[in-house]
Amino acid sequence: MPPSRYPALPGSTQAPSRRPRESFAALLAGTLTATAAVVVVASPAAAGVWEYVRPVSVNYTDSRQPDTSFPADNDFPVGKWQSDTGMHTSQAYLTFDLAPYQGKTIIEAGADTGETAVTDCERPREVEIWRTADPSSAPTWNDAPATEAKVGAVGAGYAICPAPRLEIDLADALQDALDEGKEQVTFLLRIKGDHQDNPQHGRRLKPIGVSIKANAAPHAPTQLRVDNRDCAEGLFTTSRTPTLSARITDPDSRDGWAGDLVTATFAYWPADRPDERTEWESSRYYAPTPLQYRVPQSLPDGRYAFAVKAADEHAASDWSPACEFTLDATPPAIPTVTSTDYPEGSWQGGPFIPGTFTFTADSDDLAGFRYGEIGPTDFVAVDEGSRSVDVTIAPTSDGPGTLYVWSVDKAGNRSGQTYYRFLVRPTAPFITDANPSARIGEPRELTFSPRMDNVVEYTYRFNDDDPVTVPAGADGTTTVTVVPRRPGMNQITVTSRTSGGLPSGISRLDIYLVTQPSVSSVEYPIGGRTGAPTGTPGTFVFRPGMPDTVEYIWSVNRGPQQTVAAQPDGTASVVYTPTKSGYHTLQVDSRSSDGTVSETANVSFQVASHAPTVESATYPEYSAAGGPGVAGDFTFRPASEGVTGYVYSFGEQEETVQAAGDGSATITWTPRSYPTETSGWVTLTVRAVVGSIVSDPTEYMFMLLPLAPTVTGEDFPPSGGGAGAGTPGEFTLTAAMPGTTEFVYRWRDGEHTVAAGPDGTATITLTPESEGSHYLYVSSRSADGVTSGEMYHYFYVG
Repeated sequence: MPPSRYPALPGSTQAPSRRPRESFAALLAGTLTATAAVVVVASPAAAGVWEYVRPVSVNYTDSRQPDTSFPADNDFPVGKWQSDTGMHTSQAYLTFDLAPYQGKTIIEAGADTGETAVTDCERPREVEIWRTADPSSAPTWNDAPATEAKVGAVGAGYAICPAPRLEIDLADALQDALDEGKEQVTFLLRIKGDHQDNPQHGRRLKPIGVSIKANAAPHAPTQLRVDNRDCAEGLFTTSRTPTLSARITDPDSRDGWAGDLVTATFAYWPADRPDERTEWESSRYYAPTPLQYRVPQSLPDGRYAFAVKAADEHAASDWSPACEFTLDATPPAIPTVTSTDYPEGSWQGGPFIPGTFTFTADSDDLAGFRYGEIGPTDFVAVDEGSRSVDVTIAPTSDGPGTLYVWSVDKAGNRSGQTYYRFLVRPTAPFITDANPSARIGEPRELTFSPRMDNVVEYTYRFNDDDPVTVPAGADGTTTVTVVPRRPGMNQITVTSRTSGGLPSGISRLDIYLVTQPSVSSVEYPIGGRTGAPTGTPGTFVFRPGMPDTVEYIWSVNRGPQQTVAAQPDGTASVVYTPTKSGYHTLQVDSRSSDGTVSETANVSFQVASHAPTVESATYPEYSAAGGPGVAGDFTFRPASEGVTGYVYSFGEQEETVQAAGDGSATITWTPRSYPTETSGWVTLTVRAVVGSIVSDPTEYMFMLLPLAPTVTGEDFPPSGGGAGAGTPGEFTLTAAMPGTTEFVYRWRDGEHTVAAGPDGTATITLTPESEGSHYLYVSSRSADGVTSGEMYHYFYVG
């Protein structure tokens, strides 16, 4: 038997075979239900949807019980068969529902079954399938529907027995039934002719199913659009190569799966000349899908229509209803603008005073005008057939104004731009401040004067308060009083109104209240010349920038804040003693009794330095000299007069020394050891004393030489080649530090000392126990405990 062309029966087995062009393996997944639908994503030539369909009823008849119909839930007998009660002859009837396929074309339909038992495999398989008349009830042996046409033989010539899978093509039989308008079709399975009564030909068959591939024509396309505009009465486009689009759907689509591959044919023509029709067919796409076509050639203005039809491999839809549209790519005439309220070149009206402007364009299909003072922000339509319209515009500011106007036709084409320039008369009232130097909390008397005739009232707003309206006097002016209490910016806005109800423009008065306090100092002038030296107490006087000041909050160099109470006159004084010279900042805020905090005063002052200078011949600054035990003189010289002494330190506790008559002082310092932790660097800090004032420090840095001993040893020279490992060797230690009385050396077995001879040398004996590199660390010490720096002696034992 040839390889199967249809999806396998669920649960059946089939010998491997070469698959046809379409992939049937994808059609069935798992166990199918009675009407499970599977969509084939096929090659572009494929169309239709596969469904594996079970019969709605399966019954077999029995000659031994001729008036009974037997439902077959599993396998069923055909032909002669034996039971405990005797011999039987059976036929099977299978009814399929055709309602889902009404209006469709059956492309392929393969029934499959299989054998579960065969009486004699030596006998030929003679199972026939017939189409019958529609049974009025479940068929019995005595009441069986008449046969109408033989469909074919099931599995004839298939050698395997029992056969796990048998197939027969039912496409024509199903299509014939559909063509006859049937909603159901019944098939008969029986053994051929009189062999039906031969027990050797009897067999049992598996439940049968049909893999049906049916196709319906696509729906007529919908959602026709032109340049993304829905088809409707009065549809316009401005493109000479418009884009036509439609939505294509197909009944064979299944939710979650791709439907049939479809094409769309677009046809367009001049609306009054349908014989000038042009058609174009798209490529194939899976339905449902939107498809579009851009007309390639440039079309002239005019009325057009287009329609669309869809097609799959087997059928085409009806044409959609035609969509008519007007192509108009010609812009309308440039508009003209006139106004008697705001004529060009004349100061008229005023802010917020409306005026009428007339827009006119000489175009037959005019839709309206776009306009605005900064661009085309507004649109006004014209009456049908009209070429002009009046608009009312109230300018928002005085001075030169420009109105930008475009005319727009029904297709949406826009004309060139018209610039209409006009002059808006200034009308905002004048504001006069009678007390411009008033401070925060002090009243200000403001006079409003008109800039228009017949002003009868003013409306003003102070900061965020509610607007207040006051009447104007006979001369058109009025006076109001405001009390600014907000630090920084305060604002008053005012408009006027005439007896005729005309509004004015807006006037604004900004009042900036400086609330920050002022700061002064005799010792340290604020923002000026350099003040007193460091350590000099300075008095800083704070004066208020707003009334009712009760205290000040101040800090130096953004350090901790301090508070000082104000005197009855609002001032306060604080004393601050700088400890460093140079630039300093002072931040001061004031606070009133109601808790109002002023703006911050940020001021600066300079502090003079009277740090002394330092000199030393033995230990020059930033140089390496001397060393442990080497005494050196250091001379301190004053930077200002009145120096009575100095406070100094070599990194340990501070010492003092009195100054000579010229203000200088000299000390002698002998290093007691080499400062290994600073690599020999020493910092001398010196402050000058003037009465009770101590100056800022001077730091004098220098470096000590280590004055470490030298080491020589001929038995073990640094380059090697001397005695071997385990051999004693002598090393000579020679002092570099004056007053050396002993040497301290470190060797692998710990620290040792050896006395220095009168010539400042000593000899030690060491026995290296291993080959390779060795290090000997040596320093010296005097009788009074002065220690030199340490050095190492390297030697190599071969």
